[in-house]
Amino acid sequence: MPQRIEMWRPPRGTAKIRRLEARPNAAARGYCSARHKAWRQAVLERDGYICRDCSRVCGSKGEAHADHIVPVKVRPDLRYEVNNGQCLCSSCHTRKTNTDQRRVF
Repeated sequence: MPQRIEMWRPPRGTAKIRRLEARPNAAARGYCSARHKAWRQAVLERDGYICRDCSRVCGSKGEAHADHIVPVKVRPDLRYEVNNGQCLCSSCHTRKTNTDQRRVF
């Protein structure tokens, strides 16, 4: 009778490494503060909840994202500047975020 091929399993201890490298939650990153919520609301209202990339009207909750044009990692002093914000739909925001993470500033 043929023997079964062993199933591949990741090496032990990798879960601990992932937990150490995980980024902090939204509150620890400052996204739950009153100042950030006011910035987000100002950016979305200025743009009329219309995506600046694809011109889609964002109607439902969570569809519109207030995005930093220049990432906070690069210029933390521009974090709450309304001119550094833009309204993006969820798909355009995901695409821009992935592009920014690959790009070296």
